[in-house]
Amino acid sequence: MKITNIEKQKNNSMRFNVYIDNKYAFSVSYEEKKEFNLEEGIDINEEQYNYYVNYLINKSAYNDSIKFLSYSMRTKKELINKLKSMGYDNSIINNVLEKLIKQRYIDDEYYTELYIKEKKERLYSKYRIYNELYRKGIDPSIITSKLDQLYENEIDTIKKLIIKKRVSTNDKLKIKNYLFRKGFMIEDINKVLLDEEVK
Repeated sequence: MKITNIEKQKNNSMRFNVYIDNKYAFSVSYEEKKEFNLEEGIDINEEQYNYYVNYLINKSAYNDSIKFLSYSMRTKKELINKLKSMGYDNSIINNVLEKLIKQRYIDDEYYTELYIKEKKERLYSKYRIYNELYRKGIDPSIITSKLDQLYENEIDTIKKLIIKKRVSTNDKLKIKNYLFRKGFMIEDINKVLLDEEVK
């Protein structure tokens, strides 16, 4: 295999399209061109070609991951789904995930902690938080453990919601149904409704 042409990209003068045997093969940055010693007319073998392509695909997947993660924290499953939708195969995804987990860009336990704290402040039930985290691909054992640590009692949350709901209604049955639909346990709802503080 021979590198027959290396040309600057029209929209980015610091990137180059590399042609092998007169066919487009891959694109590289100026730094990668220097690092790989890519020049017109040189011969490369199949092992070199595979190395270049594998290196560039891994780098592209990593950069796409960082861009995706820059908007907000993501779970491992969310990132996997994103990379799959972009056409990366499992081996590339696994390589990138391993690197990102070591760098703590992906950390499902930390993500779960932050998510629980935020949703607890927004008066979500444990049941709703559990289901949302489960759909995001968090391991059930992590969800349960973090909920036990950070959200032991829903009584205070129910009290706050009752006070908030009573702005629009004093009907206990409506309030009870509202809280039940939100995922709170009926025993806790009844306990709070019997509490003199919220009557």
